[in-house]
Amino acid sequence: MSTQQPPRRLPKIKFRVLIIGRANAGKTSILQRVCDTTESPVIYRRNGSKKEEIKLDPSMDRSEHRIEDEIIFSSHDGYVFHDSRGFESGGVDELKIVQDFVRQKSGEKLLASRLHAIWYCIPMDNQRPELDLKHFKDICPDQNVPVFAVFTKYDQFKRNVKMGMEDKVLDAGTTHEIHFEKKYLCHLGDEPKYVQLERMHKQDGNCKDLIEKTAEALNDDVVTLMLVAVQKSNVELSVKLAVKNTCRELGRSTEDIIKSSLRLFPYIWVGTSTHPLAHADVAYLSCTL
Repeated sequence: MSTQQPPRRLPKIKFRVLIIGRANAGKTSILQRVCDTTESPVIYRRNGSKKEEIKLDPSMDRSEHRIEDEIIFSSHDGYVFHDSRGFESGGVDELKIVQDFVRQKSGEKLLASRLHAIWYCIPMDNQRPELDLKHFKDICPDQNVPVFAVFTKYDQFKRNVKMGMEDKVLDAGTTHEIHFEKKYLCHLGDEPKYVQLERMHKQDGNCKDLIEKTAEALNDDVVTLMLVAVQKSNVELSVKLAVKNTCRELGRSTEDIIKSSLRLFPYIWVGTSTHPLAHADVAYLSCTL
């Protein structure tokens, strides 16, 4: 009789993201690109210990929307999204709702129930990005969840800067990089976390930079593994993180570096049942979720 243990399955990992932004900020396009789908998400609302699917009309009154609702794409259910519709009214109450939610979800006992990242969307196709950035630094008062400024429709911003120079509204020689840094990047603090997204309305649009920078900014190694795991077979992401991990750990033993790097390829663990690393990491994730 064989004594070889069967491969352990990866636990059902959930990576939870709060996405913030006003209407037409490009949030739906971002979520679809991240999940590599064109389908509409399913929205769930919790009632005590139960979770039920709900139908929301896109033209509904804002009071019907709840930040606690879980937005999930059936083809990529490793991600759980929460939506805050931004601060269009500028009210303090809106900000408090978001802050309370962030505090609650960042303090959950189970890692799978916690909030892991915040994507704050700022559309760049109009004249009010500064208004959208007004509450950026206030979203996470405890600074225990990474907050990313996601500048959407950046291709239109570049066109606007070019037209501004042609119309002599902007000084000659003003590049979109210079204009962006002087007018918008200054709102993000000393070590800003941000991405600039273009062509999200096109078929070839993608969010690779957003995923990679989110992974790099996560403080907890386990949470990083969770993001890599829900990305499924994103080998490029795993390789980039493994290379950076190797550079960071130079000086350690070769065995330690190899083990540390292999952890960033969770989708191969289940096929390596004889490798102690596979069991160790699957068990580690299982007990923390």
